[in-house]
Amino acid sequence: MQVRIISRETIKPSSPTPSHLKTLKFSLFDQIAPKSYIPTILFYPTTDGILKQAQISSQLKKSLSEALTRFYPLSGREKDQFSIQCNDEGASYSEALVDYNMSDFLDPPKIDLLNQLLPCQPWVACQDRASAVCLAIQVNVFNCGGIAIGVCVLHTVADGITVSSFLKSWATIARGRLANDQQLFCPDFTTASTLFPPRDLRSLTCSNRFMVAWHKEAISVTRRFVFDANAIANLKAKAEGEYLSNPTRYEALTALMWKCLISASMKISGLPRPFLLEHAVDIRRRMGQPLSADSMGNVIIVANAVYDPAETNIILRDLATIVRQSIDEVNGDFMRSLRGDEGFFLVSGYAEMIAEMLENEEPVSLGFTNWCNFGFNEIDFGWGKPLWVGASGGVNISFVNRILFKDMECGKGTEAWVTLEEKEMAVFENDPELLAFAFPNPSVSRP
Repeated sequence: MQVRIISRETIKPSSPTPSHLKTLKFSLFDQIAPKSYIPTILFYPTTDGILKQAQISSQLKKSLSEALTRFYPLSGREKDQFSIQCNDEGASYSEALVDYNMSDFLDPPKIDLLNQLLPCQPWVACQDRASAVCLAIQVNVFNCGGIAIGVCVLHTVADGITVSSFLKSWATIARGRLANDQQLFCPDFTTASTLFPPRDLRSLTCSNRFMVAWHKEAISVTRRFVFDANAIANLKAKAEGEYLSNPTRYEALTALMWKCLISASMKISGLPRPFLLEHAVDIRRRMGQPLSADSMGNVIIVANAVYDPAETNIILRDLATIVRQSIDEVNGDFMRSLRGDEGFFLVSGYAEMIAEMLENEEPVSLGFTNWCNFGFNEIDFGWGKPLWVGASGGVNISFVNRILFKDMECGKGTEAWVTLEEKEMAVFENDPELLAFAFPNPSVSRP
């Protein structure tokens, strides 16, 4: 597959950012987020004719400019470790021609080719953050006229919900709604940083990495596994036990992934190793007011669970119970304890603990992210909902040991995007228990 860039430009907000919003403080959780890009690719069906494609291009750029007025930090540049300068420098926007038919690309999805549809390398640490764009877009037009919109958002300014909110707002404007329509989403970029102000992290033992499970850079590969509704129901039944009733989809899937990864690690090394599981937990609903669904940025905290397979046999329901317990610890009382100086002392103490564990016990770290129910499959720019929503793939040097869950189109199931080192993936993807529930990279069904 050949992807040829035919144009590059910078899209700036349609209206300048007011002077009182020019400098936006990071929250503590923005500071400790990975300094890399979150990838998303939206695939849309064939559009007829060059004229219509030109109209779509104009429509996308104009609506993006209007959306950036509301999501003004995405047009800025990082000022220092404490803040972002919302200076309206703009987002990167490029258009590309893809010498391939979308129907062939999606049947089954060519995971190893996805990164070619993105405007920048995903999940790779950004070195020159002062000049790095916060948002980059690549609009890919296939031979058949299908369009794939590749989006990369700097994690420092956004979590998955923020990315979803931005794309929904951009699409709403593109469908013809005015940017000043009162019914449009009104993002709040200041409450999180007020509650959890930025701090000087240079004194922390392991710097910004202490909240990042996938801190190791190595040659990695990504695979996609799909669980249909029947498989998830059976998996939830298997995860239920004396100490865990009515396990959620996330708890059951995480426990299965975790169990299979433990098994793969033991087969490769021959020795049991402790596992450190970290999963991003949305704190908007768990903390309540003054946070709300409108709060943008990294409004997440990482819940942790440790498991030593040397202590007992690996039982799925036990792992699922550990997952629930770790998430339940992130409640309103806990979040309120993190506000102010006391909260920073707690975070610092946690950083020291994780640093000591990483140094002395050398656990296998796993990072889980849950994008289910985020609404990516509903994003309509005016020519229908996506046929499919992808992330990143292929072989590259990036953060490893990470798993992303997301919904399939039309509620047909759940996708698990797994990124591991090559030797671990070779064992993991052939695990009999995994394959008893999952379908490796099936075709995307189309209407």
